[in-house]
Amino acid sequence: MARLRKRLEKERDRERQTTLVEDLDTLRCLEVALQAITPEQFSKYRLLCRQLSDGVSWTPADPEDRLVVFTESLATLEFLAGHLPGDLGLGQDQTAVLRGDQRDKDLMDTVEAFNRRESPIRLLLCSDVAAEGINLHHFSHRLVHFDIPWSLMVFQQRNGRIDRYGQTRRPQIRYLLTESNHAKVHGDQRILEVLIAKDEQARKNIGDPSEFLGLYDPRAEEEKIAAVIEQEDDGNDLWRQFEALMERQANEAASPLINFIPEAGPARGTEAVCPLPGIFPNGLEYARAALRWFAEKGEKLDGGIENQTFWLTAPVDLQQRLSYLPKEARPEHDHFTLTPDKARISAEIRRARQEEDTAWPTLHYLWPLHPVMEWLSDRALNAFGRHTAPVIQLPDKLAGDEHIILIHGGFPNRRGHVLIQDWVGVRLRGERVVEQLDWAALASRLDLRPGKLANRGQVGDTAALRALLPAAVDAARLRLKALKAGFEAERKDSLDAQRQRLAKLKGRHETQLCLELERSDAPEAFKARRRDERQHHIDRVFRDYADWLENTQTTENDPHLQVAAVFTGQSAKERG
Repeated sequence: MARLRKRLEKERDRERQTTLVEDLDTLRCLEVALQAITPEQFSKYRLLCRQLSDGVSWTPADPEDRLVVFTESLATLEFLAGHLPGDLGLGQDQTAVLRGDQRDKDLMDTVEAFNRRESPIRLLLCSDVAAEGINLHHFSHRLVHFDIPWSLMVFQQRNGRIDRYGQTRRPQIRYLLTESNHAKVHGDQRILEVLIAKDEQARKNIGDPSEFLGLYDPRAEEEKIAAVIEQEDDGNDLWRQFEALMERQANEAASPLINFIPEAGPARGTEAVCPLPGIFPNGLEYARAALRWFAEKGEKLDGGIENQTFWLTAPVDLQQRLSYLPKEARPEHDHFTLTPDKARISAEIRRARQEEDTAWPTLHYLWPLHPVMEWLSDRALNAFGRHTAPVIQLPDKLAGDEHIILIHGGFPNRRGHVLIQDWVGVRLRGERVVEQLDWAALASRLDLRPGKLANRGQVGDTAALRALLPAAVDAARLRLKALKAGFEAERKDSLDAQRQRLAKLKGRHETQLCLELERSDAPEAFKARRRDERQHHIDRVFRDYADWLENTQTTENDPHLQVAAVFTGQSAKERG
């Protein structure tokens, strides 16, 4: 308030403007009135104290229950820092402040302390310098907006400090509003209530509150809200008009991608994001088989499995792969310890957060994309060399002239991502295809389980089996093409509807362009140039979306096929 008054006084003196006198007199009166308000008379502050003492079940004695409070101004931040700790019975070291005039190192030191379990900090008071780029969710799931920002994007940024991936408790977010009986002030307050409601709606349903105002910039949103509040109400419910404006903007937001994400999922069993079935029930059993395979080959690995834990010291070729990882992500001496136990992983992450040096967890999650597991998988894929597959003798499961060729195939979209994929077991008697088996039928018939398929290590002539491949591949190709036809039939209506929505949305943009130019008083030559530029932009944007739809939702005509294994009832002697 004082800074604003001094700035207006300088502007008045510099420009010799007498029109600012009335505004300055109003500000001086307001300053005097504010200075007379004590913490005991500050109703909003008293409400905050009551809420923190009784209303939110906050327990400062619990080191894992910490609170974040955001304010709009440094003056408010200083007021809270000066009074709130004492009124809440907090010690001097239990409160910390984040403000924009602090050094970056001081800011980060405060954030790190707030995120360490052994730190005494229980209350963090923040200006909007803390609204972006920092994590406060490790030991805090409570946040209070002492002031209401005039930007939905600022809401999102603030709430995202505790409402983010890795949060283990349901976030509790509170907004403090001051009641007023004054008609104009009450109307302004209703607009702030609309902002709060839209923020809640965005967090639950939309995900991006910037769609409500369509400005995508916090400062522009603040200016828009200020302009609405400054309007004269004239007895009308301005806040209702404002809410309707935001709803229209959200419904008409130019985010076409939302309209073109497929509504129906791929055909059952063909989702690219879902793993195909396999022999091993989990990653731990896969690692166990891999260690056994290395031992049989005579390769010595410093690794083992014990108590649901897989440990491995990276050999030279794996160390080379790890060079792209951050130094802190690699354990000492590249000795990795992995487990599929999610509870143990969560406990290890909590332990690491409590370390003063923010140590990386020493226990890693065992899943297919971990570098160690990817290395094991690649070694297995390369075990038989390029363009080769193992021959597995099962005389107790198959007749002497009976063979099953296991083929994996899929159709990538035009960006190379597999959209349809499946396993096909082609069964032959002699040289004739007699049956095609899906994975479940194949696994049941041959009892494909870990430890059930013995590797006898017998070498035989595979020429006769190689001669069967063309017929098996043709059969698998036909089966996969039939799967593709069914997939595309299911998706046709959805894709057609998406293309229609795209055309309709483009038409709306072109209609809006015509209306804007008709209302313009600019010279015709300028409007013609403007029309050409905007039309070119509209054409380019919607062509890009159409290309995206075509490239991601349609597949190539021919499948990619790979022979994974051959099961035969013949013995090596018979084939030799």
